[in-house]
Amino acid sequence: MERVYSGIRGMKHDMKNTISLIMQLAAGKEEELQAYLEELNQTMDRLEFRFKTGNTVVDTLLNMKYHEITSTVPDLRMDVEGLQFPEKLFIQSYDIGIILGNVLDNAMEACRKLKAKEPDAEAFIRISSFQKRELFFLKMENSFDGWLVRRHQEEFPITDKADKSSHGIGLANIKSTAEKRDIIRTA
Repeated sequence: MERVYSGIRGMKHDMKNTISLIMQLAAGKEEELQAYLEELNQTMDRLEFRFKTGNTVVDTLLNMKYHEITSTVPDLRMDVEGLQFPEKLFIQSYDIGIILGNVLDNAMEACRKLKAKEPDAEAFIRISSFQKRELFFLKMENSFDGWLVRRHQEEFPITDKADKSSHGIGLANIKSTAEKRDIIRTA
């Protein structure tokens, strides 16, 4: 977040020079002006802070992951309108980061695979939350290509990546983090 705020402060500071330069380029150098405006637009896109849930860790993670995924899936729809956090959330920021980071990574990978197989398919990620008494629930939905490989007696689907020792551990990490904090209970 500090990088984004610093970038915004820097852009405001430089805006006066930017406007002067645009005015000079507009006076006869249309090609250079077009290139300059495209570069300026890309810089502004990188500074966009799209998601504001009120939780700093979540906001930073959502914005970082959104910018990462839209570089490969530019038409992704990411909806976090239903994601709200109670004022007193008794979950450490580190744990929220592990849980949300892993579910976002999995959702992003599923959307990439879907778009690789079906370029015209709708890619989306929806995250919402709700609270029932003292329990807090996060709900993640995302598009995917319909293929999920599970082994009999295995709790989680298996990864389809070649390097299985480095991949396929996100869901186990989510479960471990949630159980350690007694965030979820297993039957």
